[in-house]
Amino acid sequence: MGICGEYDILDFPNSCIREFWSAILPAAFVFSLYIACVLIPRTAGPVLTTLCWPFKQFLLLHEAEALELGPEIGFNGEIQEEGKLLKVPNFVPLWRTVVLSFVGILESFVWVSSGAYRAYNEENVIWRDLFPFLIAFSWIYAAIRPITHPTATAPYDLFTLYLIFLASSLLQIGGFLYDYGVFDTPLPPTVVLGAQVTNLIAILILLSIIVRMPMAIPSNKVDRNELVSGGYLLPV
Repeated sequence: MGICGEYDILDFPNSCIREFWSAILPAAFVFSLYIACVLIPRTAGPVLTTLCWPFKQFLLLHEAEALELGPEIGFNGEIQEEGKLLKVPNFVPLWRTVVLSFVGILESFVWVSSGAYRAYNEENVIWRDLFPFLIAFSWIYAAIRPITHPTATAPYDLFTLYLIFLASSLLQIGGFLYDYGVFDTPLPPTVVLGAQVTNLIAILILLSIIVRMPMAIPSNKVDRNELVSGGYLLPV
């Protein structure tokens, strides 16, 4: 017997299959991050470096700044003529951390509550009852990450995770509309449908925050007024 009975895992018209993919994709991504960052031994470092070589950023922003400033900057980032250090601001706005973590905690609580409610009302615990807990597991990572590793630049892991959440949310809502339009299946209760729409709005808000974060921050040798006048976005 499969996860959703006799249905194939690619049978997307089935609501159970849609829930399966909506739960397994973000959980698998978070688990992959855990394996890559914690479980892989240090001896695998050279292998990973070789595999990631085509994606390496060869010239960083601050290296480009050093080339532009010329010989007055040493390799250690010290300005030899002025006796100052080339500093990079690393200020992380508190509101950003609060919003990202608060939404993640709230989403985790809602999904755990949903899973507990479904498990309580089912006579036998089935695989489908575990789907909300897998989603909650993924949101827990999204809630802890901004607190334990705050960064002034865009976190690519959270960005990827939010994109997966977005695809999962669209899959669920699109599935409701598909069932209603094709099979004349009644829409889910207002509470369920409203929760899904609210979840989609929350994900879009988080994505809008991430995409407004800079990919790199210029050093103190760059005039921020020139960046503003030139139309470049600065970290807020």
